[in-house]
Amino acid sequence: MPRVWFVCEGCGREAPAVELYGCPACGGELALRYDYAALRRSGAFAARWQESGGLWRRFGSLLPQEDEARIVSLEEGSTPLLRSDRLAARLGVKALHFKLESCNPTGSFKDRQISVAMSKARELGRDRFGTASSGNVGVALSAYAARADARAYVWVSSSVAAAKRQQIQVYGARLFLTPENTPENMAANSAFYTGMQAFCLARGMVPMVTARSVNPYAIEGAKTVAYEVVASLGRVPDRYFAPVGGGGLFGSSWKGFRELVQLGLAERVPVMEGTQMLKGHVPVDHLEDPTYDSPTFYRPLDGRWAWQAMQATGGRLRMADPRAIRAAQADLARQEGIFAEPQGITAYAGLLRAWREGALRPDEVVVCVITGIGLKDMAAAAELCADPAHPQPHPVHSLAESAPFLQP
Repeated sequence: MPRVWFVCEGCGREAPAVELYGCPACGGELALRYDYAALRRSGAFAARWQESGGLWRRFGSLLPQEDEARIVSLEEGSTPLLRSDRLAARLGVKALHFKLESCNPTGSFKDRQISVAMSKARELGRDRFGTASSGNVGVALSAYAARADARAYVWVSSSVAAAKRQQIQVYGARLFLTPENTPENMAANSAFYTGMQAFCLARGMVPMVTARSVNPYAIEGAKTVAYEVVASLGRVPDRYFAPVGGGGLFGSSWKGFRELVQLGLAERVPVMEGTQMLKGHVPVDHLEDPTYDSPTFYRPLDGRWAWQAMQATGGRLRMADPRAIRAAQADLARQEGIFAEPQGITAYAGLLRAWREGALRPDEVVVCVITGIGLKDMAAAAELCADPAHPQPHPVHSLAESAPFLQP
């Protein structure tokens, strides 16, 4: 029996873990499976998963790589799980922890996905990579391609934060700017994502859009967030708040928790609570609603998987509008010193809404994932600082002039 293989989510057919991006029988999505029984008997995963070090050292036995010499890594993973006693008291829960994926090498959880997908591609002899991105995938791909002496081609909207576009350029990737993210351009920009797989394969490139339907290896990296949460806590959290952007982090986290159960390292899966940006997105609980058939809405590529995870665990989907995102960003920065970009704070906006709804219980241990660092979008930071409610700078010419503004 092989160590790892593909199973089609559509027809159930099995296939070897080679360079496949869809089921050879029906074209359906492929998911990786492992010989969990053998891993449980050998103890190979259990021996290292709670140790220190990057994700390859800790979790390599439950990742698809066979040739360790071809691993491309910047020591991603092992990000902090920060306990917040002050916010736990305010929200009325037993314990609250923030998983700071913003502390990965390029500032987001996407490093995990790109490391796994690129390592497997290098093992298969590939060295050219392409992706359409809202920013963070493009940044991660560019950095890891530089590390591997490979070539990266990245398509992002000209509306993407300047800091992300500059990161991509700094790493030396070839950058293509697509139209601004306006309603009239939504269909054209969505086509870059949906067409990237075929475009890349026709040109001998590896498609690196981090959705299971595009590259089933990429999402394996994100499941390691779940491993680390349980290893750091010493238990499974009661509730796990994560964002639903494309849906891949949410679905793969669910997979990670379930794999720990299969290995006898956890007794259950947490209630998985999703938060999705309201503006311009198809809610993952309304994917079949004809109201959202318009091309002016972005359809999350792994949205169905994310919604399945919520349904299976008793979780809920909450939507967050721009005002809620901005309020959450300011609140977490001021309360805990955690500076997240707007896309990285979505889960916390959902957590605050759950609190206002009275959905949290006083005996619960809660984990909230912060996916991207605030330095990636300084224009958004400038908007926060311009808010009159935010402390404003005081021009002074001496320390004495500062004294009236000092609080006891």
